[in-house]
This record gives sequence, C-alpha cells and structure tokens, in this order.
Amino acid sequence: MSMADPLVDVVGLAKRYAGTPVVRDVTLTLRAGEIVGLVGANGGGKTTTLRMIAGLVRADAGSGTVLGQPIGAADARQRRQIGYMGQKIALYPDLTVIETLRFHAAVHGIAGSSAVIEAALDRYGIGKVARQGCATLSGGWARRVQFAATALAEPRLLLLDEPTAGLDVATRRDIWRWMEEFARAGHGIVISTHDLAEAEQCPSILLYHGGIAGPQSMPRDIAAAEGARSLEAAVLSIVDRTA
Repeated sequence: MSMADPLVDVVGLAKRYAGTPVVRDVTLTLRAGEIVGLVGANGGGKTTTLRMIAGLVRADAGSGTVLGQPIGAADARQRRQIGYMGQKIALYPDLTVIETLRFHAAVHGIAGSSAVIEAALDRYGIGKVARQGCATLSGGWARRVQFAATALAEPRLLLLDEPTAGLDVATRRDIWRWMEEFARAGHGIVISTHDLAEAEQCPSILLYHGGIAGPQSMPRDIAAAEGARSLEAAVLSIVDRTA
C-alpha cells in the first residue's frame, strides 16, 4: 500500500453473536495522521468494531481493507503494525514493568530494544515503577504501562478501547497527548469512548445507537444537525427521540 492509501477503509461491517446482532453498518475511513472516535454507550458495539478491525473477530458482513489487506486477512508482518489495547488491563502479573516491555520488544523483534525501552520509560513517565511487579500497580500506572507496551513498536495503527475509562485527570491528559503525538507523526488511531466531552476532541466520530453505527462525522456537525450546543446535548436528543 502507498502512504496515500487509507490505513482503514471498511464498509458495512456487521457482527452477530448467537444470532443476535451486536453491531451493523460500520463504515469507516482512517488515514495516516488521523484520530477517529467510536462513541456510544457501553455494550453498543464499539469493542466489537475494534476487534473486527484488529482481525481478532471475523465480520459477518461488510468488506474493506486494513493496512492495505482485506479485513481479517492480515499476515504476521502486518499484524505487528497494529497496536490493540483492550479495555481491561492485560499485563502479566508475575512480570515487572521493565520485564513487560522487554517481552513486548522481543515479540516484535525490536532492534536496539534497550534504548527503545529506556526511551519508553521516560516518555510514558513509568521509570519510577520500572522494577515494580505489574500485579502491584494501581489502575493509572497499569494503564500507562499497557499503553507503553502497546505503542512500543510504533505501530502504524493504534486501536484503543476505552483507554481513559476510570483514570485520574493527569493520566487521561497524558494519554490524549500521546495519541496526538502519534497522529502528528503519521500514525492512525481509532479510539472508543463513552465520554462525550472526550469524544468532542476527536476530529471525526462514529456515533453508535441501538447497535447501529451512524455515518462518520465531525462532532460539531452532529450537534448542528440536532440543533444542539454540544455533542452531549445532541446525543440526548437522539436518545429521547428514538426511545
């Protein structure tokens, strides 16, 4: 794929579990340097969408490409260019923070890993807990370490599922700063969130309601279409109208 091609370009993705629709009509285009938000209530299909894009779940309908390959068909090399961070903390409890980063460096075959790890400890502010066991980390520290591990190999595509949920203000600010740094460096990011104030920071979003993903739009355009002053007011208007 060329640098001008979208990192993600999918149309009409849908998924069912046990015959029940979980999400449908996901159409999304993400180019290098962009951040797209998946916005909606918990259980609305955002996680399933991320997992379909990551190739962890096969879509039941729809088509498109991720990193230039048909969705769900990425080879091992391309999968290493996708950084997926789930909503739940997923760190090996028996490893220290620095051992966790060494493990991820080995998995991704990162050259000069010692220097890369030292840079990550500094960049993500986790040097003070480098020798601490992951099982003993607070939620905020664990999320910082998880982000550092996910981003260690500088993947072209970052898929982040509720990365700031339940975090303190400082950690939330830092995660957004890191995402914006990645975007400025030419990476693409898809982030799911149910926080509407946070969603307004995304240049474009997909709004999920009733298992259906709306068209990719700028938050202010969604608000304007509802005659609302904010995205939150617009969403409340939509929910009230369709209840």
